[in-house]
Amino acid sequence: MIATVTVGGTGTAAAQEEPKTADEFFETFRAMEGTEAYQEYEEFETLRTFSITRVQEVGTLDQDDRAEFDAVVNAMVAFEQAYELANAGDYEKSLAAAEDAESAIDDLESYGETQATLANLAVTRFYVTLGDGLREEASSTERAPDRVELLSRTATAYERANRPTEAAEFNLQAEELSAEYNAAVTRIDDAEATAGAFLEQCPDCSTVSGVIGGFANPVQIFGQYQASQESFSKLRTAQNDATDNGLSERASELETLATDVDGARRSLAVASALILIGYGLGIGLLGAIVFGRIFYWQRTYKKGQIGAVITQGDSDV
Repeated sequence: MIATVTVGGTGTAAAQEEPKTADEFFETFRAMEGTEAYQEYEEFETLRTFSITRVQEVGTLDQDDRAEFDAVVNAMVAFEQAYELANAGDYEKSLAAAEDAESAIDDLESYGETQATLANLAVTRFYVTLGDGLREEASSTERAPDRVELLSRTATAYERANRPTEAAEFNLQAEELSAEYNAAVTRIDDAEATAGAFLEQCPDCSTVSGVIGGFANPVQIFGQYQASQESFSKLRTAQNDATDNGLSERASELETLATDVDGARRSLAVASALILIGYGLGIGLLGAIVFGRIFYWQRTYKKGQIGAVITQGDSDV
């Protein structure tokens, strides 16, 4: 169905409504003269001039004639759209328009095999242009999911251009990147879950006083400090994954989590150090007392030994 056809790069309306009569088809094909897409891909220009001659010869159109000319118009319009979109750098939409052109050419093949073959030659060459454009777009795209999609479309374009080697290469690139991206997302999800669980278990760990007051058993503080180290390390790895895959929003979320976990980690480190210092002072004091008692006993013992020797000496005299 053709509602409005704009051709030739000049904004000329080739048909305001779907052509139905021989005269309307004639005017539609005539208005397509000078279109840049058909001049560059001359197979379509040949198809246009052939259709003008054919529609004049037929005169009154029957159902098959009308279906044939509809298919020609649809193929030509879709191809021109694909061409214009590619020139504008919109290769994804251009690929969709080229697929529409192929579909119309498939319809045309039922009525004019030679015409369909001619049009297919142009579309096949055009797919090479699309493949090259999509490849460049993929290489300049940072967000991994978008890059995977572009690589897949690149492979599709080369496949339809009868370039199996290039198609296989970009299919492989898309699969590898997709696997890497999925692994990165798994690490990111795991890091967020680990950080969330840690912050939930340690809600008052943003300050040293909160840490010391929040745990009755000092051993728990050491365990939480180890958990904070693990969580912070995972978050940093996840941030790198998010950045490498162009996931800016998730990278920002991870940065916020990392800041919270790092604050708790520092508080836990200070609290752990204070506990160790306290234990050290206590053990040192206890050691001083014990050693003091030992020295005292040792001195007492020596005095006792000296006194015994003196007493024994007096009895001998």
